[in-house]
Amino acid sequence: GYRWSFQGSFQRQDESQQVMMVNMLLAVAMIYIVMAALFESLLLPTAVIGSLLFSLVGVFWTFMLTGTSMGIMGMIGMLVLMGIVVNNGIVLVDRINQDRQEQPEASLRELIIQASESRLRPILMTVATTVLGLLPLALGGTQIGGDGPSYAPMAIAIIGGLLFSTLTSLVLVPLTYWGLVNLISGWTNWRQQSVRYADKVLKTRGDSV
Repeated sequence: GYRWSFQGSFQRQDESQQVMMVNMLLAVAMIYIVMAALFESLLLPTAVIGSLLFSLVGVFWTFMLTGTSMGIMGMIGMLVLMGIVVNNGIVLVDRINQDRQEQPEASLRELIIQASESRLRPILMTVATTVLGLLPLALGGTQIGGDGPSYAPMAIAIIGGLLFSTLTSLVLVPLTYWGLVNLISGWTNWRQQSVRYADKVLKTRGDSV
């Protein structure tokens, strides 16, 4: 009639991880809403949301390479990372949208290449300053309250996710944007052709009657 189970700190850790997962989902939803309002589109924000997924992949790879265990501080770092990673994608997509408004006659491919080249240096400088600023915290042994959890997993999560997402988003975000714009254009053309065909059919039936 005896049994055993993980209680105490194990149970509190599981509860904290569940709360952090809910916070991450809420963060993604909030980020999507803000970008949808900024870009005035429901599809274009997905070009930036993709960089979030790659940043999480970079976090787990960095933890594996450094031998860091996932904990509450690591999940806090992932939550902070979400707000940092999307900045590069927002800056890039917003520049492409501005160029499309200023140069409507230019091809989409040329505008994307032009915007990517102009935003490359600011993005790399921003990432470099963030990584260098967090490097002492990642290598140090600073702990909360002196004997609490270490800050290092949080800094390692931000550094690894930011570096990996930057390398992938510089290629992924422009390609995703190009595909989404073509998808929107194709959907608009299909709707226009459907409306014209429907009008033609109705007109033909009216003449025959």
